[in-house]
Amino acid sequence: MRLIHVKLEKIRNKLFVKIPELIAEALHLKEGEEIEISIHSEPAFAQGELWGDDSEEVDEIDDIYLDISEDLHTLNMYNRIYVPEKYRFFFPPADIDFFLTTNVGQIKTHITTSGYFTKGVRSWVEVNGPLEPTDRIHVLLLDENRKIY
Repeated sequence: MRLIHVKLEKIRNKLFVKIPELIAEALHLKEGEEIEISIHSEPAFAQGELWGDDSEEVDEIDDIYLDISEDLHTLNMYNRIYVPEKYRFFFPPADIDFFLTTNVGQIKTHITTSGYFTKGVRSWVEVNGPLEPTDRIHVLLLDENRKIY
């Protein structure tokens, strides 16, 4: 079981949970369907501790593909990679560092509040760029505990 980050949205003075589209598709969720969400105040709490090992297993999402076409100019010009909101659940929350293992070595980075990898990306763009609109970046979760992708 893997922890994901969800976003609360206020609509008409009531809070609603926004589940990432990729998760909703993987779990085949439909409007009006009820789901269970566990809330715990400790950030390092392991979700599996709530349900134990006999919980029903769901296919985990351990990789994503980022389409370059969504922000090609910014990537090539400013050396930053845009992560669409629907994929941000896959990474640690904004401003929490993690590692990207790449063909130019390991990059220590984080997602900004506006959804970009900026820190450490310049050397990767210099070697792999300029990128084209049809290019995609494959991101695979290698070690969740050590935050390595």
